[in-house]
Amino acid sequence: MRTLPVKIVFLFILTTLGATNIFAGAVWSVVSTRKLDERLVRQLEDMARQNHSTLRFVKASSEATRRRPSGGNLTIELREAEDPDQFLVTLKKAAGESTKKLTRELANEGYTLDVVYEGISPPHDMHITAVSPQGFHNALLRVLQLLHTPASKASVNLAPPAQFTALTRSGRAAQLSVADFPSFPERGIVEGFYGKPWSHQDRLAMLRFEGQHAMNVYYYAPKDDPYHRLLWRKPYPSELMKRLGDLVDTARANFVDFCFAISPGLSMEYSNSQDFSDLTGKLDGVSKLGVSCFALFLDDVPQELQNPQDKARFKTLAGAHIYLINKLYHYLKSQSAENRLVVTPTTYTNDWGSRDYIRDLGAGVNADVPIIWTGTKVVSPTITVAEAQEWGALLHRKPLVWDNFPVNDGIPWRVNLGPIRGRDPNLPSAVLGLFSNPMVQPRASMIPLQTIAEYLWNSSAYDPDAAQRRAVSQQYGSDAMKQLAPFLATYSDYWWDDNIFKPLFVEERKTIDVPKIKQRITQLENAARMLRTKPRFQTLMKELSPLPPKVSARLAEVLTDPAYRHEPGQKLAWRDNYGVLYAPRLSDPPALDGDFAKWQGGPLYVLDQSAQIVAGSKHWRGAGEFSARFGLGWDDNYLYVGADVTDPNLYQPFTGRDISKGDVVSLILETAFRRNFASISTSGDEYQLLFSPGDFAAVKPFVYSEEDYLPLRPVQRNYNQEIKTAWKKTALGFSGDLAIPVAWFEGGKFQTGYEIGLTLGAQKALPRFSGTPSDSEDIPHVIFRSKADRIFPARIGNPSTYQRLVLIDSKRQ
Repeated sequence: MRTLPVKIVFLFILTTLGATNIFAGAVWSVVSTRKLDERLVRQLEDMARQNHSTLRFVKASSEATRRRPSGGNLTIELREAEDPDQFLVTLKKAAGESTKKLTRELANEGYTLDVVYEGISPPHDMHITAVSPQGFHNALLRVLQLLHTPASKASVNLAPPAQFTALTRSGRAAQLSVADFPSFPERGIVEGFYGKPWSHQDRLAMLRFEGQHAMNVYYYAPKDDPYHRLLWRKPYPSELMKRLGDLVDTARANFVDFCFAISPGLSMEYSNSQDFSDLTGKLDGVSKLGVSCFALFLDDVPQELQNPQDKARFKTLAGAHIYLINKLYHYLKSQSAENRLVVTPTTYTNDWGSRDYIRDLGAGVNADVPIIWTGTKVVSPTITVAEAQEWGALLHRKPLVWDNFPVNDGIPWRVNLGPIRGRDPNLPSAVLGLFSNPMVQPRASMIPLQTIAEYLWNSSAYDPDAAQRRAVSQQYGSDAMKQLAPFLATYSDYWWDDNIFKPLFVEERKTIDVPKIKQRITQLENAARMLRTKPRFQTLMKELSPLPPKVSARLAEVLTDPAYRHEPGQKLAWRDNYGVLYAPRLSDPPALDGDFAKWQGGPLYVLDQSAQIVAGSKHWRGAGEFSARFGLGWDDNYLYVGADVTDPNLYQPFTGRDISKGDVVSLILETAFRRNFASISTSGDEYQLLFSPGDFAAVKPFVYSEEDYLPLRPVQRNYNQEIKTAWKKTALGFSGDLAIPVAWFEGGKFQTGYEIGLTLGAQKALPRFSGTPSDSEDIPHVIFRSKADRIFPARIGNPSTYQRLVLIDSKRQ
């Protein structure tokens, strides 16, 4: 597993082109007047070994082994440029128009390469000039391609394409001149997905893969590594620290910068000196492994200050983060000038979050600290220069792109095998770099990752389809595109596309073509059965083989879902009357007094069955401990909701956004149901409203809308003023009345037949299972939802999962 990514690429080229016959017994003479970086020595040794050749290191060209009459012997001369600035000039002169945006940073990884041919024989002399070991490493990655490519095709067969090539001929002799450098200064991977982290061997293999594809950074940030996020204060145990050391050493050996990320934002008190000491102590321990790149990840944390001490010291979350980032940056620099800090902010996309936060952060954070951006969305179909420049203006610096492709932690039913698309060829002019968040499946990730590596090296020449063909054939053989065709046809699309299996896993108000899905499942099963017998595919198929049975099992579940009706031709059509809620027109405005008695005469929706529990079912002790009833109504001014909750042990010591930690009534609400009828993503018309009754003593009632990951709203709401509420303590718990203004809804006017997206809910906190409010983040909850659908539960991010509420005339109660 550890050497597979390297050997597959090398051996495929060698065996396919007959290289073993040409180079068996050949001598490679490496000419260098200076002692070579040990990593380059190992790279050359490995290349010669793969070519069945003998390697010699000499100090002058005159000492090189003469070329054999049959060809095969090779001289590689490595010339280190003395002056980086002069090398930049040389590279610009050599590459001409290709170097308009060449910087010293890019030139540091660049090189010039002159290859001498005679007749139809393989090249016999190569002269490489670079200013750094990284540049020589990148040049040597070209050697194997050039050894097996005739001079006439060398310039077009380099993959990824070089920035500049030129071929000159003189009689039977030819010389290929290459001037090359990357498009992006930072190119790599972030292991930043949710779910089971990669194994140690997976990571080692991925670091070697990066080295073989000229990627130069690896961010270690697995969300479910407890010492990265949940237990960020605690040092790694000795065995895990040893493994981190192995990763750091392997990264260095492959010219990859290992960047250690830590994510303390869920529990850190920004104003607390001890918390800061814990943070720096953790990083100090990692730095002893040889790490000089550190990342502070403040993503996916509350978008408002939580701690009372922080609220007293800082006016905003941005202020607290600026303080922490700058303090940490100065600390790291005080330890070593080589140290650097990278930051993922809490608002990292255009799709949601506070613009004030990102403006303040950009203005206040030290200009030398890169700040990460995922694009206009968390998973962005396109990223353009204009979009990057717009975000860069907010940040007061070029953004560093965290590209959430091909990651699949949010879509575990599939993999993403397609090439990267939709990235502007001129994007390097507007960003500091780009790194990819891969899939949970490391081996399958290498197919799209190789296409990303090609884009990052030469973005202006990138061809996604050609890059995918090269990735598949180089990793698995010349016939692999055909062998893997069913999987590539099924999984080369993207999150935002209408994948054939998507209707089974993402509820849509559309018809499902069952025969078409069954046919594709059969194709995948047949392909998987055949591929598992071929050794070169076995590692990959361990990751892909579970997919067809998972889809087949899901299809069987969906076929039994009452949300769909069976039509001729084995089609499934969405049942528009499934789980419908009705609200009768009220002849007079109801008294908003919290008394549930007034709702008894209309339709009631009762939440007291285990099938309606979406979380915490193991903690539910029956309807007498926790259950709820709802009544609905409307008039020209409001949508009314009455709630009666059986909750003898009311727990709600919180206010503000923290009410989500206690006992609440909830509404998932969509205010433009018909306009968004076919939508499976939120657009700003959706709300997740939480209603706290308080504790009927010191804690007052509160209304909060959870919007951290919802699109920015065109109209900002004052929920506690616009929504009217009234609560009443009862013998068994509490009851309440809610009134939501008609102005919130599309058209601003109700009428009989008007439709709304709505799912009713109630939540019970159980602090006795976790202790005190101080550890309230860990308090388990029992959560009821009125949509009792195990296969397609109501999800705030998908409006097609909300129930349909129809406003009816009172006569039809």
